[in-house]
Amino acid sequence: MKHWMAWIAILLGILIVAGCAQLPDDKLIAKGKTLEEEGKFEEALKFYRKVPKNHPNSPLCAEAQYHIALVEANGLQKFEEAVNTFGTLIGKYPDTKFAPQAQFMIGFIYANNVADTTQARKAYQEFLNKYPDHELAASVEWELKYLGKDINEIPELMNLEPATSEVVQK
Repeated sequence: MKHWMAWIAILLGILIVAGCAQLPDDKLIAKGKTLEEEGKFEEALKFYRKVPKNHPNSPLCAEAQYHIALVEANGLQKFEEAVNTFGTLIGKYPDTKFAPQAQFMIGFIYANNVADTTQARKAYQEFLNKYPDHELAASVEWELKYLGKDINEIPELMNLEPATSEVVQK
């Protein structure tokens, strides 16, 4: 009798794992986001990667690719992997809303995480060439204007009041 219970438990485990592989694309994205918010980055990647694998024609593939790159950059600090993933997104899904965001992020990572101003400038210039009217174009121009500058060398940021954590008592 004990052996049958063990076999049933194993079978249920297999069914649960198999069921996760067959989740709809939107559920995979939602689960990935939840895990990402919980700081479970490797687990989140597994769910995001299932979208293009299990649903290659899904309109959510670009979004999944975008989240993979964000997790690589922000969660795992794997900046070169993130740049490559963003590049893949641009190549595979050039007509989605995520392509310009990915191009921006490539420049941002090179400028702020890798400290490679040459690559950052190249990525930002490519953004302006491809997406001159995009809502991020002004941000890209600002980034280019102050590329390589210390935060204390940027006039717009010099007169800002420091943030305070004090709570005002009434």
